[in-house]
Amino acid sequence: MKFVLAGALLFFAALAWSEPANIVVRGLFDKAALFEIDGRRQLLRNGQRDSSGVHLISATPMQAVVEIGGQRQVLGLNKQVGAIYEQTPITTVVLRKNSRNEYRMKISINGRGVDALIDTGATILAMSSQEALRLGVAYKQGVPTVVATASGMSDGYAVTLNKVQLGEIAVPHVNAVVIEGHYPHVVLLGMSFLEHVNLQEYNNILTLTPRHH
Repeated sequence: MKFVLAGALLFFAALAWSEPANIVVRGLFDKAALFEIDGRRQLLRNGQRDSSGVHLISATPMQAVVEIGGQRQVLGLNKQVGAIYEQTPITTVVLRKNSRNEYRMKISINGRGVDALIDTGATILAMSSQEALRLGVAYKQGVPTVVATASGMSDGYAVTLNKVQLGEIAVPHVNAVVIEGHYPHVVLLGMSFLEHVNLQEYNNILTLTPRHH
């Protein structure tokens, strides 16, 4: 009886050990991919293998080729390994930190493209009056204010932007400040936009998803 019981325990243990991990592609890059494996984030480069058995064969910004248990699959963003159904799409933006330790990207303000910088230390989206004019923001119709900058106090205008969009993440009616002059040299994407998204940072990669209120 003891031998039968021990054999049964080993059988169930083997089943538990062989249960497949929940693996989802969360970011795609040139020769690297960001996976979510049973809830944890793991960045793999071409040829690397995770302790869970995920082997990244190759990756491009469009797809990843993975091998698990001797079987290969081609996966796109937010696709689950071994899934027999298509998951509900999750709007995700993945940014990679640059050599200056910054997260820079293209966004659109009121439908016009502009370079921007993630700034979690800024309470509000900020741009220069020069940039506002280029984007067609009628900032002088806003509320006059005074803004503290690195070089001292500057005149500015509090405005509301119709829409700010980063990738597929669009936020309407975003509060912003326009500072007279050429500063800041790039749009600072502050918390008036970022409060509407979830931020997850891992290994110099920032993942943004919409926050549903």
